[in-house]
Amino acid sequence: MISYEDAVKKVLENTQVLNTERKPVLESAGQVSAENVFSDFDLPQTDISGPDGYAVKSSNLKGASADAPVALRIVGTARAGRVPTKVVKNGSAIRIMTGSVIPEGADCVVRFEDTDEPGNKNGPNGNNPSMTKIYVEAVPGTGIRPSGSNVKKGTMILSKGMLTGPAQISALLSIGKTRVTVIRRPVVTVIATGDELISPDKQLSPGKTYNCNAAAIASLVTHYGGIPRILGVARDNEASILDKIQKGMASDAIITSGGVSQGDYDLVRFILGKVGAIVFSRIKMGPGAAVVFGSIKRPPVRGKNAGIPVFALAGPPAGCLINFETLVRPALLKMRGLTQVDHPAVEATAADTAANNGGIPFVKWTYLEEIDGKYRVVINVPENTGGLASITSANSLTIIPEQSLVSAGDTIRVLPLDWCRYQSRIDWTFI
Repeated sequence: MISYEDAVKKVLENTQVLNTERKPVLESAGQVSAENVFSDFDLPQTDISGPDGYAVKSSNLKGASADAPVALRIVGTARAGRVPTKVVKNGSAIRIMTGSVIPEGADCVVRFEDTDEPGNKNGPNGNNPSMTKIYVEAVPGTGIRPSGSNVKKGTMILSKGMLTGPAQISALLSIGKTRVTVIRRPVVTVIATGDELISPDKQLSPGKTYNCNAAAIASLVTHYGGIPRILGVARDNEASILDKIQKGMASDAIITSGGVSQGDYDLVRFILGKVGAIVFSRIKMGPGAAVVFGSIKRPPVRGKNAGIPVFALAGPPAGCLINFETLVRPALLKMRGLTQVDHPAVEATAADTAANNGGIPFVKWTYLEEIDGKYRVVINVPENTGGLASITSANSLTIIPEQSLVSAGDTIRVLPLDWCRYQSRIDWTFI
């Protein structure tokens, strides 16, 4: 058995960043950039108006106030997407809308709110005015967004290693970049094992169990940026398990659930040892201590002879999901090119007491909440409701060290689960 910390290190040592792909910007959300992207031009390319208002000469507004407004003749309208043809001269103004090119002769824009423009109008001014009264002075540049104020030519918009999200996609498309080179998403084969497993749409009979792990694992693969491929159920015999694993070798990683304990029909460890190499087969943390991690060799890809990482997770749902969150998650993030793969953690005050008299750390499904800027964690999400109900009510994991007692009021490290961060607290009765 190895510690959880050492297990994570070994997982990352045996996991490689994936190769890149060129794809449309709109389809790159959630992927890591593999290139630096620069702007080829200034944005905006010309001076444009910030507010809706009037483009004028600032020298015409000296002394303007609510009590002594300056009256100017309206000579035209400028709108976004069109180059104005009218020129602003002394004593004149041009109605101008946000984003419009500044007309020749104007050196500032006075917003409508500082003029006699009706404040309750909706759309065009139905009065079709020929004159406007302006109630404020202005200095050159007022209300104008200069060319290049959003981005200068040559500015880096996206850097290598940056995660593409809504802001990055917006910036890329704003400078006309429609394709980007990113690290591709990992394709992950998901295999459930066990003679007892049946499809949830079948009638449950004595001795049988619904296959819930495959869908749960696939949903977590998707959540962490991978592409799951569910291969179904491998039965508890060497031929069936080997067939599923071999079919999964076209993927970037393989995840199995079940068949990793010490029973006569727990064959996953045995088969993985025959077709690949086992890195570790137990960790000092439960539930899910009987987790296996290994690697299967495959032909070199682009000069790299990286093996296929294989995660053989525990069969019980509680241990299976804990195995994924603590061991598979960092591997998927590294494959995607992310450098921050450590699990987020916060310091929280224990709301109740928990003892671990065992010889290895134990992971509890807990409920984390923030009160007045401080974290508080309910450790004993009631066990009397059943293990499955405890999982669905939790939003975090808390590791209780071996041979330890956590008392109410103690400070303890908690791992928030971002895939259920908005879980609502239910009414719990502590016994």
